[in-house]
Amino acid sequence: MNNKLLFSFCDKGDKDISVELIIDTINKYGNNNIDGIEMSSLNVENIRKCAKLCRINNLIFRFHFPSQIIDEKDVIKYLKLLNKISNDLKYNINVVFHSLYDNDNNMEKNIINTIIYIERILNYIKKYNLNITASLENLNMIDSIERININNIDNILEKFKDLAFTYDIGHDIYDNNKPSKLSKLQVERINNVHIHSVVNKEDHYYIKEASIDLNEIKDALKNISNINYTYPIVLEYAIDFLNGNTKEEKIINYVKSFNFFKGIMEYIN
Repeated sequence: MNNKLLFSFCDKGDKDISVELIIDTINKYGNNNIDGIEMSSLNVENIRKCAKLCRINNLIFRFHFPSQIIDEKDVIKYLKLLNKISNDLKYNINVVFHSLYDNDNNMEKNIINTIIYIERILNYIKKYNLNITASLENLNMIDSIERININNIDNILEKFKDLAFTYDIGHDIYDNNKPSKLSKLQVERINNVHIHSVVNKEDHYYIKEASIDLNEIKDALKNISNINYTYPIVLEYAIDFLNGNTKEEKIINYVKSFNFFKGIMEYIN
C-alpha cells in the first residue's frame, strides 16, 4: 500500500498546541512519512493558518467538521470559510461530517435528523458550487449510546448520490471487534479512512507493536487494499494517549509513529 498518510490535528480546548508546532514537528521528525493534515477546529484564524502553512510546506489540507456545529447559520459560516480556502489552495477540500444523535437511543430519530442535516449541507454546496466534498463518517457506540455506525450508515449514504464515505476503522473495531466487510455502497463512496487503536473500549489510541488489536488493524488494511482504495489514510490519535511528559514530546512521538505504521503498509498487498 502506498496511500498518502495524514496527521489528525484537533485544537479543541488545547491552547498549548499551535499549528506552527505541528508543522515544525512534522518537518523535523516526519521523515517524509506525513503527506498532510486533517484538521478539526472552531478557531477561524487557526483554520486559515493551518491551510496556509500546509500550502507553504506542500502538505495536503483536509477538514474534520466539529460535531458541535449544527446550527444552520454556523454550518454555512464554516462552509464559506472552507470554500475560500479551497479556492486559495486550488483544489477540492474533503470535509468529514459526523451523524447526529442524542441520549434517547432512538436510531430511527438519529437517521432522520442526520438526513435533514446532511441534506442542508449538500444543498448549500450545490447551490453555491462550493469546492468541497462532504464525507460522512461511521461512528461507534459511546457511553451505552448507539450512534450511526458501519452497520447502518448506508441508510444515509443511499439518500444522497453526492455524499462520500469516511471509513473509521477504529470505530468499526470498537463496535464489532473486527473489521467489517464493506457494503457495495460503502466501497463505491469511500474517499477517506481514519485509523487508530482501541484500548479497553476507549478509542483513538496510537498504533504500535503492542497494540492488542494490531491483527485486526492489519486485516482492515488488507480489506481496503483489496478494494483498491487509493485515497489518504488519517492516523487519528488522541495526543493525550501518546507517550511523553510534555505536549511537545507527545507530538514528536505522534509524528515518529508514522514510521511504524508505514512499515505495516509496506507488507500489505
